[in-house]
Amino acid sequence: MSKKSESGVGMRAMLGRALRGVVGLGLAAVALAASAQENVITFGTALSLTGKMSPEGSRVKEGYDLYVKQINAKGGIKVGDKTYKVAIKYYDDQSDANGSAKLYEKLINEDGVKLLLGPYSSGVTFAVSAVTEKYQLPMVIAHAASPAVFDRGFKYIFATLTAIDQYTSNMIKMAAAANPRAQRIALISENSLAPKSFGEGAAQQAKAAGLEVVYNEIYPSGTKDFSAMLAAMKSKNPDLLLMAGYTADTTVVARQIAEGGIKLKMFGVLLGPTLPGFVEALGPKAEGILEPIQWASNMAWKDEIFGWTPAQYAELFKKEYGREPDYHPPQSTAALEVYQRALEKAGTLDPKAVRDAIAQTNIMTAYGPIRFNEKGQNIAKGMAVVQVQNGKSVVVYPVEGSQAKFVYPIPAQ
Repeated sequence: MSKKSESGVGMRAMLGRALRGVVGLGLAAVALAASAQENVITFGTALSLTGKMSPEGSRVKEGYDLYVKQINAKGGIKVGDKTYKVAIKYYDDQSDANGSAKLYEKLINEDGVKLLLGPYSSGVTFAVSAVTEKYQLPMVIAHAASPAVFDRGFKYIFATLTAIDQYTSNMIKMAAAANPRAQRIALISENSLAPKSFGEGAAQQAKAAGLEVVYNEIYPSGTKDFSAMLAAMKSKNPDLLLMAGYTADTTVVARQIAEGGIKLKMFGVLLGPTLPGFVEALGPKAEGILEPIQWASNMAWKDEIFGWTPAQYAELFKKEYGREPDYHPPQSTAALEVYQRALEKAGTLDPKAVRDAIAQTNIMTAYGPIRFNEKGQNIAKGMAVVQVQNGKSVVVYPVEGSQAKFVYPIPAQ
């Protein structure tokens, strides 16, 4: 063999050894990455980070993220003989139910996520829960309260929050007990799942309390001007208006009520006063507005995992995000605490075993007590009511947990 040929063979041999070395290093890196991933539990969700419900969706994410930061600082979750750090795989569903369902399919089939967290809103969750139920994977829901979500016999969905048909019950009680007693009620609801459930529950409760429903209208999603509807409502002379829509709609309605000279003794909304920017956007026009809430920082609960009171949770949240939390973040945090206790109890990551452990949940969180009925609804806690007073949202009901006295009737602006 010529020296030139020998040189070529040697070069090929050297290249082969180098290539094998690179491949070996690559495989070692993959193995290392896989080993690291084995010690991480990844939850998955799609949230309304853009679109109509993005103000609420961003609050949802903050509560999830706060839990992740805090539990990882404590070392993670112990499952059987192993301890896992926690991560969340996020997608933006752009406030669209069909898009969200497709993203959960992607989470399950492409990303391999087997433990799901709920999206935002009952309408989106209704669509998504059909996906998770099809694959028999558990989903802990923090932000869908419509009974319709839970009335389908599904076995893999569980919700931390009180059902929406209970949202209006305390405001109806307040109206019936007011002096002088409210007599006539108007209802305005968006044509979507949660707002319609809110309005339907209010109508039933008002009738049971002896209030007359003098106006009850459903408006199309995407409505920008409510003036004609409010003028028709004004002609019925209601004492109380309960308006069920998301924050952007509520802001417009509140502004048009003030500008239209509509005098109400009470005004309650599904969402608004506790969300950042609502009171600032309306100024004095927000005064007196009521909102039912799942949580307030003065509640007398203590978290069994972290030891937080609601006030301490609020302080921690403010340190992290620079503002006080409304009830959306602690609902999210509580959903992950449900998972933590279930994983600890099951001692495995198997989704069906985790589902069975979730069904047995009976815990106390800084958000409140959580225990599920056969439908997956939290039956352990009730609602409170806040009212905007002097530019701040304060708890006015129930009386034993109140921060201020209920102002009735709404003072003239």
